[in-house]
Amino acid sequence: MFKSLLIATDCRDGLQRFGKCLEELHLNGIERVAFVHSIAWQDDDIGLPEDTTPEVQAQQARLQEVLSAVPAGLEVKVLVQAGKAVDLILRGIQTYSSDLLITGMGIHNLLAEKLFGSTTMELLPKLTIPVMVMRPQLIAAFTLEELRLRSRHLFRSFLVPFDFEEPRRQLLSRLAQLLPGTSQCQTVTLLYVVDPSARRNQGTPVEVLKRKAEADLAQVIEPLVERVKPVQVRALVRVGSPLQEILATAAAEDVTAIATASPHVGTFWEWSVRSLTGEILRQSWHPVLFFPRGSLAQ
Repeated sequence: MFKSLLIATDCRDGLQRFGKCLEELHLNGIERVAFVHSIAWQDDDIGLPEDTTPEVQAQQARLQEVLSAVPAGLEVKVLVQAGKAVDLILRGIQTYSSDLLITGMGIHNLLAEKLFGSTTMELLPKLTIPVMVMRPQLIAAFTLEELRLRSRHLFRSFLVPFDFEEPRRQLLSRLAQLLPGTSQCQTVTLLYVVDPSARRNQGTPVEVLKRKAEADLAQVIEPLVERVKPVQVRALVRVGSPLQEILATAAAEDVTAIATASPHVGTFWEWSVRSLTGEILRQSWHPVLFFPRGSLAQ
């Protein structure tokens, strides 16, 4: 499914701790791991950039110290450079032929994101590979033993919020390409949430809406089951607020990540049309495997 990880860390988000989980990542099918860290530089009073070489070398050495013994068959790289984080991450993806980016992002709302910025959200419209967004607070709270276990099960069980719209259909098609024969993923759960407050649902009994959703999901799943073997695929229908039900189901069903896609997250368009996917990215405590538009057309 995924073979080459690029882990972007600011060395305060805890993602550098994956350097102590190299054996577990390799057991999870990973063949290459690259850590990237950007150091911002500022102009001095006469407009010349300060020399960041000592800081770059010191940070490179600190990251190297974190790395545990590298197992045979796993390639590990460390890239530290001065400059803008977004540019360095995009360069790292090309340099190391990464097929998955892992990055950290704290829980926040759309307004705070627009006021203070978010490297992850700025990246999303520019990416051509999926990104797994993880919470720094969660990584920091894990013991090393827990983080190593998590490293072995990053992709074990996905929850896919589904609404029959084209971006989510494209996501299923992409998963159908990635999942067959993989040992990284065991189960995929499609979740449809019936929202009684939605205008299109008003006036229709909830039970009627549930039965229709269950029948429609069954039609979607039937061809998918054969395509993604040995991965198990199942469907769930819940009633309530979509965001609340998605987050609650992720906890109740013991998933390791929420997988989703949207063309609008991180763009100006999201100011006028609120994105459920965007809210999942900002509020879920579970890791979110997000497929940008550029990663679906493959």
